[in-house]
Amino acid sequence: MSDDQRRQELGQFLRTRRLRLSPEEAGLPHTEFTRRRTKGLRREEVSALAGISLPWYTSLEQGRDINVSDQVLDSLARVLRLDQDEHHHLHFLANPRQNAFIPKEEEPAVSSPLNYLLDQMPLCPAYITDAKMNVLTWNRLALSVFGPFGTANSRERNMIWRIFMLSSYRTMFIDWEDLAASLLGHFRVMYSQNLEDTWYTEFIAEMKESCPEFATMWENYEVRCTSKHPQAITHPRAGLLNLSTLVLPVQNGSGQFLHAYTPDLQDGSAERLAQLAEEITVKQ
Repeated sequence: MSDDQRRQELGQFLRTRRLRLSPEEAGLPHTEFTRRRTKGLRREEVSALAGISLPWYTSLEQGRDINVSDQVLDSLARVLRLDQDEHHHLHFLANPRQNAFIPKEEEPAVSSPLNYLLDQMPLCPAYITDAKMNVLTWNRLALSVFGPFGTANSRERNMIWRIFMLSSYRTMFIDWEDLAASLLGHFRVMYSQNLEDTWYTEFIAEMKESCPEFATMWENYEVRCTSKHPQAITHPRAGLLNLSTLVLPVQNGSGQFLHAYTPDLQDGSAERLAQLAEEITVKQ
């Protein structure tokens, strides 16, 4: 069943990328584009530009069980103008056993060394998430910057739920829409690598029903799994905080990620964040 789901996911990914690309962007001659009813490229145009047969490409987009070489995938990535994250995602969906980087294991608790590391970062908000983007543990400054994460196993622990459902986040994050798309792009990769886990299906259905913006972005199939997401925050006590986010996979087979936020050193964000950290120390 997992392979069938993966092939369907691959077909959906290819369709969204084909439909977002105009003939002009693909380098096709400008002929009768204004009269076409189909948005984006047609299947026959993708197959011709990639140098593969139309029946073969159609089978791939329809989620049929066919083998795909790396060379063909690279050709499709070139034609569809995929960025690095999307290129990697295409290879994973086509050949998951060859490209997986998150083991399918029971998720362990956060290790003591990781908890110790968080405590040694008093001037940088930081937390650990799992492959579902649930926040597992955090340092004190993260709590002060991002607010309470709720009780264990609650939706408030999930960063996707928080960014879409907390009204405070929509006002706190200046570039909310771009940040939401970035986080959802990371979540989409995690989902694609854990298709057999019914938690994702249930969570996605819940979010689609609860939040129109989530539903729209999910159908757009964002894949933006970069390691650094700039974030501009209007904090109720600290004021403007320009932060860079470093997302690092924890290399212990856990599927966990370390998220660390560093302030801009030129605009006063570092000083304002340090003041917030000092307030935490005084209250202890």
